[in-house]
Amino acid sequence: MDINGITFTIVTQIFLLVFLLSASKPVKADDKTFVRKLCDQTLEPDVCLNCILSDTGRESSNVSNMTYSILFCMYSQTTYAHQCADHLYQNTAAVRLKTTYRVCRDTMLSASNTLWDGLTKMEVSDYKNAHVSARMAHLDLLRCVFAFRKYADVPVPAELLSYMVQAKRLFDAAQFMFLLLD
Repeated sequence: MDINGITFTIVTQIFLLVFLLSASKPVKADDKTFVRKLCDQTLEPDVCLNCILSDTGRESSNVSNMTYSILFCMYSQTTYAHQCADHLYQNTAAVRLKTTYRVCRDTMLSASNTLWDGLTKMEVSDYKNAHVSARMAHLDLLRCVFAFRKYADVPVPAELLSYMVQAKRLFDAAQFMFLLLD
């Protein structure tokens, strides 16, 4: 590794350490400000902020609770995608489309179940395996997209696509949160 790579790594680690130390003591009155500050550092700041602030059951604004909120939103979106794909499957007679919808339905069910496992891992502070669950669910999203190319070569229907895109955007936000938890 060259000197620039080492310098970048050290500076990044120092930044994360300083951020974690300042983020570990949020003030209740500044809850929304803290959440916004953290979400602004993700790849999807608006998605992150909307998800976390919609979680009225969140006890505090620590990184673990916010990551849990994001995973729960992602779980919800994959559940909606599964229901949508199942509806498409049940209402399609064309063989190639039916195969596509079945594969997508099954992978969205897998993503949803995997995220539920990730949520239970978050509850026991098993962040590493919760992160693995999120990554596996993300791969399931991609498997659904690939099914449309492989079996039917048609675009993903708009409603299904919207749920999947939202889940993918939540995954992008979760990635940053998991970096802070490692």
